[in-house]
Amino acid sequence: MTNEKRDRFARLYPDRVKKLIKALDVLTNCSNKSNYEFDEDLVRRTWIEIGKQFQLSAAEFDTDLTILLNGANVADIDTTEPLK
Repeated sequence: MTNEKRDRFARLYPDRVKKLIKALDVLTNCSNKSNYEFDEDLVRRTWIEIGKQFQLSAAEFDTDLTILLNGANVADIDTTEPLK
């Protein structure tokens, strides 16, 4: 049973990581200021939320991941306030 689970993980995990990296790459295309005008507060909040999710996901793999924004752990940053 253990080998079956390892095999399934080895089959699924790399492709999912590649999809995640590709999705982030595609998202980064939106940073091109000659093509887009973006709300910097919305972008900041979005990256905080993405950072929080990365930390939560890493913890599920028993990996301690700390993401800082201006010295503060993103997990401690409140993004519930209305946008400016």
